[in-house]
Amino acid sequence: MAAEQWESANQSVQTFKNLGYPQWTMRHAFFADMGGFMLQSPDVPLFPVDSEQLAYLVEKNYLQYPAVDEKTIWERNKADGFARLVTSLQITWFFIQCLARWQQRLALSTLEITTFATILATLNSLFFWYHKPLDVEIPIILSTETRIAVILIDAGDRARKPYSRIPLDFLKSPPASSSIVAPFWFGMGVMFDFDKESHSRPIKRFGNSKTRPPAGLTTRETIYGILFEAVYFGVHLVGWNQLYPTQTERYLWRVCNLVLLGLLVTYLIVIPIGVVSSRPFSRRWQTNEVSNPLEVAAQLPRWAQVIIHVPILITYIAMPSYILLEGLISLRALPLKAYVDINWPDFLPHV
Repeated sequence: MAAEQWESANQSVQTFKNLGYPQWTMRHAFFADMGGFMLQSPDVPLFPVDSEQLAYLVEKNYLQYPAVDEKTIWERNKADGFARLVTSLQITWFFIQCLARWQQRLALSTLEITTFATILATLNSLFFWYHKPLDVEIPIILSTETRIAVILIDAGDRARKPYSRIPLDFLKSPPASSSIVAPFWFGMGVMFDFDKESHSRPIKRFGNSKTRPPAGLTTRETIYGILFEAVYFGVHLVGWNQLYPTQTERYLWRVCNLVLLGLLVTYLIVIPIGVVSSRPFSRRWQTNEVSNPLEVAAQLPRWAQVIIHVPILITYIAMPSYILLEGLISLRALPLKAYVDINWPDFLPHV
């Protein structure tokens, strides 16, 4: 998720640079994708616009380039730097402790192994979210004198479909076919029906979890995402021969981790097949011809979507949940070496 948001921001910076605005930065792009800019028009109530939609409005001269510097965005989110500092210090201290216990052959609990894997995910997010504000506390209002109705008419056929969130939904990019995150959010939408048309339109703010890079993902980013997922799930295998309170818990731990790795392998097999077969399948069996497996899934009847996605999503949620639960309940019977303190002079001999 963090990597895809970073790529979306990176593509936005390049888009604005091509439009002649090199002062548009990663922080601007992140802020926009989080709903930091609100558009005020003569005929539609205030609504948020993301970086892709903002670039479109500027390019078509419906809106002047927002002359907002990074300092202004930073001042609207003063808790940002402090929160990152506290998180970084906590992560660093825990990492040093785990390293010291491993170096001195002291036992790590399953909860510590799970926490270590979570730290890897946190470090990944901190890296890709370095330029991202913590939250949108006070949005920036941008005004256009052009009516939204005129913008939609000028856009032609692609803007004819009724919008679900904001009038500029026709500019929303389809999910990247190689995305690891997109199938999860699609499944969540199927299970909880939260991705359908909003009861109140236009919406007043964007969610801070989904961002689709307009130009899709590069091969490099796809490979990185796959490798990161493999490492994240693989770290849990450190506890393969861990001492557990019961043999049943050991087997359950192993099964859960193998299932998660199996889901990743299944993804690597199914997605390429889906990309190749999406266009001929949709041409033959569906109303609209598409080239993306998720777009094919979106045209399936709801009962078919539920049968395909809900079992996978439940498994993806249940397996990590048990791993976390086992980390907590296994604290009742830890091996003796788990109670041994770190000998810091041995680990840091110059201290």
